[in-house]
Amino acid sequence: MNDIQSTRRPRPALWLAVVAVIVVAAIAVFVLARGGGPHTVTFEVTSSGEKISTITYGSGEQQLGKDVGAAAAAPWSKSYEVTDTSGKLWVHVLSPAGGAITCTIWVDQKVVMESTALSGATCEIPFDDALDQ
Repeated sequence: MNDIQSTRRPRPALWLAVVAVIVVAAIAVFVLARGGGPHTVTFEVTSSGEKISTITYGSGEQQLGKDVGAAAAAPWSKSYEVTDTSGKLWVHVLSPAGGAITCTIWVDQKVVMESTALSGATCEIPFDDALDQ
């Protein structure tokens, strides 16, 4: 075989290396875009004037906090940097007065869940779904 024929021959090792680099780059982009870094999560509660008795909120199985009495006065909000994107984001609000209560969950400054109900409200959304919005 002469030199010209050997240089035109496909090199399987080179192609395998190119494909591997492309796959690794695609995975890195996916991880960073889907939840590879911390996300700012804000839990927010408003009411039509009624007193709120309890606000509990969390991420996954972890309760991030519980505010009662004066600490639960509306309008109310708390923000956290969250890195674990497994499970769901949630906020539960109770009001003995029976008025309209609205809970809202924000992820990276975008509303991902909002709910209004009488005597309390519940907002829950899987973190993966929140990142898709």
